[in-house]
Amino acid sequence: MNKNFLPISIDIANQKILIVGGGQGALKKIKILQRFNAEVEVLAINICEEIKQLGVKYYEKEYQKEFLEGYLMLYSCTNNFGVNQQIVMDGKEMGVLVNIHDEPELCQFVSPAIYKRGNITVAVGSNGEDVFESIKIRNSIQEFLIEKKVHS
Repeated sequence: MNKNFLPISIDIANQKILIVGGGQGALKKIKILQRFNAEVEVLAINICEEIKQLGVKYYEKEYQKEFLEGYLMLYSCTNNFGVNQQIVMDGKEMGVLVNIHDEPELCQFVSPAIYKRGNITVAVGSNGEDVFESIKIRNSIQEFLIEKKVHS
């Protein structure tokens, strides 16, 4: 993969973010995004009960391009390659940033491994190529910061 993602921070407070998919991958993304006060909505034919209980707006429907209207970004958490490719094309056309879960070559952005405490956010990225190493490094930083807070 020849992508080179710029690590930036985007204000997503009160911005609409669409999650396509209703399973465990979508659930994890929602929980991360909710820490940043984003307005998360979910679109999927089948949505697990855990997502429904999170208080997010959800639509139990098939993906259609028209759903992209008004969203800042979209995370596709489906394992349907055809749908994911369509989402990428539609997102570019509609001006919506697109992330395809576990498919960095299709993404316009990737999400780093994040640790957030108050106003401090630490993000460790790998251009989507070595997610587990990013998580490992993030966890080490998190442990260091927690230990430092205890001793200061």
